[in-house]
Amino acid sequence: MSDATHTIHASLVLLSENRIGGHAFDSAHPLRRLAVDLLVDGRPVGLARAVLYDAHLAGQPQAGAGENGGASDGCHGFVFSLPPGALAQARRLELRLANGETALACLDAPFLIAQEAGQEGEARWLGGLRLNGWLGAGVAEGRVRALVEGQVVAEARASSWVHIDDGPKARPRRAFDLFLPEHFADGRAHQARVIDDNGQELPGSPVFFAAFADGLANFIRSGADLESQRLRAEFFDEIMPQSLPFTVIGEWRRRFAAQPPREPEPTPVAVVLIGEAGAQESLETLEAQKGCDWLAAVLDGAGAAQFDPAALGQFLDQDASGCDTFVFALGGTLLDPGALAAFAAALKAFPAAPWAYADFTLSAGEEGEWPVALPAFDYERLLEQGAGALFFAARRDFLRAALQAGVDSLFRLCNFAFDRRRARGPRQSFPLAATPVHIPGFLARLPRFDARAMGPALMQAAKAHFDARKAPARIEPALGFAFPRLKLARPPAPGKVSILIPTRDRVDLLRPCIDSLFATADLGPHEIIVLDNESGQRETLDYFEEIAARGLRVFRVSGAFNFSGVINAGAAVATGQYLLLLNNDVEALHKGWLEDMLGRIAEPDVGAVGAQLLWPSGVVQHGGVVLGPRLAATHAFNDRIDGDPGYADMLLAAHECSAATAACLLTDKQLFDAAGGFDALNFPINFNDVDYCLKLRSQGLRVVQTPHAKLMHRESASRGKDEAPDKSQRMQRELRNLRSAWGEGLLADPSYSPLLSLDPIPFSALAWPPRPAAPRQPGLPHRRAVPLGF
Repeated sequence: MSDATHTIHASLVLLSENRIGGHAFDSAHPLRRLAVDLLVDGRPVGLARAVLYDAHLAGQPQAGAGENGGASDGCHGFVFSLPPGALAQARRLELRLANGETALACLDAPFLIAQEAGQEGEARWLGGLRLNGWLGAGVAEGRVRALVEGQVVAEARASSWVHIDDGPKARPRRAFDLFLPEHFADGRAHQARVIDDNGQELPGSPVFFAAFADGLANFIRSGADLESQRLRAEFFDEIMPQSLPFTVIGEWRRRFAAQPPREPEPTPVAVVLIGEAGAQESLETLEAQKGCDWLAAVLDGAGAAQFDPAALGQFLDQDASGCDTFVFALGGTLLDPGALAAFAAALKAFPAAPWAYADFTLSAGEEGEWPVALPAFDYERLLEQGAGALFFAARRDFLRAALQAGVDSLFRLCNFAFDRRRARGPRQSFPLAATPVHIPGFLARLPRFDARAMGPALMQAAKAHFDARKAPARIEPALGFAFPRLKLARPPAPGKVSILIPTRDRVDLLRPCIDSLFATADLGPHEIIVLDNESGQRETLDYFEEIAARGLRVFRVSGAFNFSGVINAGAAVATGQYLLLLNNDVEALHKGWLEDMLGRIAEPDVGAVGAQLLWPSGVVQHGGVVLGPRLAATHAFNDRIDGDPGYADMLLAAHECSAATAACLLTDKQLFDAAGGFDALNFPINFNDVDYCLKLRSQGLRVVQTPHAKLMHRESASRGKDEAPDKSQRMQRELRNLRSAWGEGLLADPSYSPLLSLDPIPFSALAWPPRPAAPRQPGLPHRRAVPLGF
């Protein structure tokens, strides 16, 4: 071996007729994750990164390790999946470092399948009492068990998904969550063995864990030296948050129930129940209300979620003439004892808000209930799935104006508040003080309802709303699962689009990226600018000449790779009104995706639009960015596969988020220029998109994530992942910069709920304990100016 490879230990093994596995480990740099090529008879057939767990490597001391060396953590394995018959005539398999010439390991024919192919999968600790992991290829929905001191203490079905990159034929793997019993939250270290249906222990097991009842800060609250430990404990809870499964929502609600606000002279609250079915059960829960008096009416209408406007007007003028707050709910809704007082207090605290809404649970019959934790107000979700409109409170004067406009459904009542919203004009925030108020807290249990039956009312409400705004839109019916849904398409914003694609060689990625643009996008006025960061391969340079002849522009950006700097250089020479940032490892999957994004950004208060991205395995890579997990930012819905509706149908409906990935991001060039582009000093590679989107939100502009623009993303295929020591250190530096600049914003994402967990898988569990949850409007994040050196 050469000097560069003499410390690398590698192996090749035939796992099946078309799957080759092995490991590649550099004993001088144990944290380094190697990229390796597989060659069949001298011809490259696959590229993989050695990141999979290999039990034979774990914990073994490595001979010849350098000063940074030591024992392996075992995560240096790889798997290549080849087409059937690919090895039928092969004589030699060879493993090399990516783009290298030296063989690390070889196999010669005849090839024999290894008797011990090794156990696939992984088990890991996410924090608190939550274990997570995945099972090997071919497993449908097996069960996983956790054993502590030989006793089974938890088991779960592997029902979610994870993307495992094992070469060009990457496939999804079944993933699982295990929540251990709460009596282990005693502050002591424990270990759990994790086994599959066959009794095999998963790689990574045994898993060590420690948990604290209701978080470390509460756990030490009775300690004598509390104040000196308080900040340390609170920071620990932010970095290693704990969670509980959705299945314990009933007990969670009882444990963390908020006390109803106390008003010195409370006024009566009127309750309007829509639909006779279940109304008697609703009235019984009103008898237990605390903090205010009430009166109620039951109204029916022509269809689901609809009511008779004349009957509502009569109720306002007669029985409820002394009420200013009106709570609307479906018949059969069971209200929490403090619900009415909470609505009245929220509207009093936010006098410009037209209505207020709260979280709730959905009845699942004998299976209990499921929590629906909503974000601060989200205009897109209100339009596309009626979010917030099934349990809310409105003021008398707002209701009177709405009735004069002829509203006849819960959905139309809510979107009426935005009938005067501008449909066109310069970029400008909608007045945030005039947005509805969100009350975090599960204040009711909604009955089972027919989401499809509510679809016509939702569509009629959207049509009436856009007619009132004098804004053209195409409104189509769509299938929802938990909630009604429609598909909304606005006309694409006029103006030229500059598509910026950064690259360094990798024509194998760039060519399908560009081909997919011409195959799927209705490219009106546009320019495609390939940002070449010092490509040198002959094949790439030839391709540049080819696309230049087709009218594409190749703009060369020299220097070390700095994603932010490359994008900024491209934006400086772009001539379009809009910038579409597109990674070279992204491929469009269907027609109409760009038109949908341009339709979203046509709204004057939208600053950026993100797309839904899938890994090649079909697992969701990006469904928006959530702030807060591990005091950082993470992609949402990495545990879901294409076709899954997502939490509360969020993968089906357009929704707002605090940030979206720059792998496919549409924004206004004037906004980008005014923000100074991406911050190339503090965020050269990571979090530049998060920083930029937060700058937009600090101006009151919205960031919209649309599932109607779906693309495939071979994440980090062109530059590799941030796992090598130098890249990991850079990642940590950029994370520190993000925390320094936006620390307070990371702890209070308006598009996420303080009732949901902040462990690495958003929208998958309850926060334990919940974070502070005062009534809220979207708000404006603030960027702190961090002096150089800090």
